[in-house]
Amino acid sequence: MPNTTNVKNKGKNNQKQFDFILCITVFLLLALGIVMVLSASAPSSLSEWRK
Repeated sequence: MPNTTNVKNKGKNNQKQFDFILCITVFLLLALGIVMVLSASAPSSLSEWRK
């Protein structure tokens, strides 16, 4: 009978690791998206407030 406890432990250890590169990429894309939305809405808000 094969020993399956080592396989189960390896799977649990992989779930606890944190991927910093993925996290940094997500936060950079989120920040870029916020900047794009704010910069796209800036001209319309400036034209309304300058009336």
